[in-house]
Amino acid sequence: MGAFAIAIVSIQPPAAKAQQPDSATPPASPTTTRPAPPKDATSSFDVNLGAAITSDYNYRGYTLSDHKPSASTTFEATYNVLFADVNTASVKMPNLSQLQMTDYAGIRPTFGKLTVEAGIAYYSYPGSAIDISYPEYYVAPTYALTSKLTVGLSAYFAPDYSRTGAWENYNAIQAKYTFDSGLSFSGELGRQGFGTTTATPSSPAYKLPDYTYWNLGFSYAYKAVTFDLRYFATTLSKQSCFLITGTGQPATGSNGCDPAVIATLSWNASLSGLK
Repeated sequence: MGAFAIAIVSIQPPAAKAQQPDSATPPASPTTTRPAPPKDATSSFDVNLGAAITSDYNYRGYTLSDHKPSASTTFEATYNVLFADVNTASVKMPNLSQLQMTDYAGIRPTFGKLTVEAGIAYYSYPGSAIDISYPEYYVAPTYALTSKLTVGLSAYFAPDYSRTGAWENYNAIQAKYTFDSGLSFSGELGRQGFGTTTATPSSPAYKLPDYTYWNLGFSYAYKAVTFDLRYFATTLSKQSCFLITGTGQPATGSNGCDPAVIATLSWNASLSGLK
């Protein structure tokens, strides 16, 4: 992720590309924890609410908040296997507004121990001077191997990433083990790939760097509140990070993709849980 920086710098003179603030810029899902699929597959309508604050908004290895705290909210409505939600998050990215909005819609059917979520996400930054909004399609099945151990796969694809002309694809595997105490350990290993951008008057077409991303950490849940502490890292060099995000300096690269340990405090509740 992160090529939308190209869309931003393409409207600037070449000298401005090296003068942007050192902050990573890929659009992504907000920091709020997405509501878990309902355990009762026969339930009809429900509403889920969530809010979170994190020490650094990191997504697939990038900081979206310039390594500073970020707050986010989510609102999701479900009806049988259908769902739609709106996520908002505070961000700090060059030439864009400080509000990121991600709208989701899709299906989430359950087949015994298997849950399959498939849908579309639409990323936007309301109030920005330029429009870099774009859709991303995804499928993400999860399977409960035991009552405590869950594994998952996910595949994401965007045909025109941030309107740069480059496609992007992210594939990942996840695992989570939950103890009776409310403590859980989880991790993700993924591969991010990109296509070639479209040439503009101020930027030639070029292939964006592919990379491997992972995170590993633990969470502790008490009633509706969850605390998460997690390590994020990628195989990106500082120079590759600069190519993807457009932040930092050409000679020294960008620190927007540096490894990070991040703490997140989140709250989630549902209408059905209040009954």
